[in-house]
Amino acid sequence: MVHYDLSWNPTRHEQREGRVDRYGQPRSTVRTLTLYGIDNQIDGLVLEVLIRKHRTIRSSLGISVPVPARTQDLIEAIVKGLLLRSGADARQLSFEAMQPRELQAMDTAWQNATEREQRSRTLFAQRTIDGQQVFAEWQAVRAAIGTHTDVQRFVHEAISAAGGTVSSHNGSEVLHLPANQAIQLLTEDKSGLRVAYQLPVQPGTLYLNRTHPLVEGLASHVIDSTLDPLLDGIGRRCGAIRTRAVRVTTTLLLLRLRYHIITMRDGQQSELLAEDCMMVGLEGSLKDLHPLSAERVEELLAATPDANLAPAQATQFVRRVVESYEGLRQYVAELAEDRGKEILEQHRRVRTAQRLQGVRFRIVSHTPDVLGIYVLAPMGA
Repeated sequence: MVHYDLSWNPTRHEQREGRVDRYGQPRSTVRTLTLYGIDNQIDGLVLEVLIRKHRTIRSSLGISVPVPARTQDLIEAIVKGLLLRSGADARQLSFEAMQPRELQAMDTAWQNATEREQRSRTLFAQRTIDGQQVFAEWQAVRAAIGTHTDVQRFVHEAISAAGGTVSSHNGSEVLHLPANQAIQLLTEDKSGLRVAYQLPVQPGTLYLNRTHPLVEGLASHVIDSTLDPLLDGIGRRCGAIRTRAVRVTTTLLLLRLRYHIITMRDGQQSELLAEDCMMVGLEGSLKDLHPLSAERVEELLAATPDANLAPAQATQFVRRVVESYEGLRQYVAELAEDRGKEILEQHRRVRTAQRLQGVRFRIVSHTPDVLGIYVLAPMGA
């Protein structure tokens, strides 16, 4: 009996038929082929015994459990059992009917592996979760982490703000890192780093996604240097620009929200810390503010300056918001409470999908922290 694992490289015809995913990778990466001789009784008996045992496990558990032994040891043990019981009807043979200790030990190990898998599926029970029930949460996560376009924009702005350059070359981009020691330590290639943000990529091109060490390191450097008052970071916690993106003065507040999700079960209480960030948009004068929708705030994040603004005037814009924040504190607290209710409802939906019973949840909101204040002034204001 010969067993082969054949790696599959998709042909152009298979690609056109959709047998590869959006990344150009085959949907099934391995095909298995088993060859045995029709005139070899031992091959047929070995295969029959294995298939019978495999079908028994699959029908009772619903999944296949691999044999916890080497193929050669398994074949030797079964053949030994067949030789010792040569007078028996081959169709009646099974693991239990063969007497060698090696085979009995193998059967016991296989059965134990089956029982462990059954307990694991009962404990975690992912198969019982209805995918539609968590689809909304999955979409929310995808929207929060962004797409390849957001990663590309961030890398462009961070590299350019630090003094580096970005250029295009044959369908990919070339990053020339700035003379910044913290950023240059993120990669060995200091100049001419070819990158792309979508798969597939060309040979010699680095694929940058949200979790790539270069992107994560760049984000950490921007945040750490911005929040540290002793460092001159490339980011700013406060700022003001004059732009055509708004018609009246608009204020954007970057808030850090913190909550404790409290779980009560069987008289025991446990706490889970949850953190979130929210960008709040307020339009109009500080005495007559009107909140903006999340979609409008998202648009304003891409606003660019269209005219110069004197540093003293920019400082004045931001100082007004800081001095008037006490009047906004109640409004910000209400936003945090509303967002906390949404987070608690999401938490409940996910736990309900897990079919947990006898569990109660509540959420405690803490005072939001203002991480950034940004003012967008219209042209001619």
